[in-house]
Amino acid sequence: MNLKYKIPAILYSGLIFFLSSIQQSSIPPVRIFGFDKIIHFIEYLLYALTLMLAYSNSKSKKIVNNAFGISLITGILYAVSDEIHQYFVPGRDMSIFDLSADVLGIFFGLIIFNKIVQYMTNSEDLHYQNITHK
Repeated sequence: MNLKYKIPAILYSGLIFFLSSIQQSSIPPVRIFGFDKIIHFIEYLLYALTLMLAYSNSKSKKIVNNAFGISLITGILYAVSDEIHQYFVPGRDMSIFDLSADVLGIFFGLIIFNKIVQYMTNSEDLHYQNITHK
């Protein structure tokens, strides 16, 4: 993998770990029902984007061709490890509901990444066709 594409995923992994290490008593309570699930969803949607950026820019064709699956597995494994990690943080706990929001975020992030790439590829093809047919 090209290092410049790996750095966002590595830094974001560290950010998730750091935020998961904060004790619950240090986090101001939010009184909106389900707000934490929305945060989990967005957090892992963004994580999926960084993973796809890294894997889809690998030097290995095999990794590039399987970037969606590799990103999905990597993201889910990291989400599971994050929930296990939270079990050991005072005032935090493991939650299947948080994990579910994480996995949904990962899945939607991967779909969004693919749609963006698809749109950009189609735009480049249209631009190329317009240039060559003038």
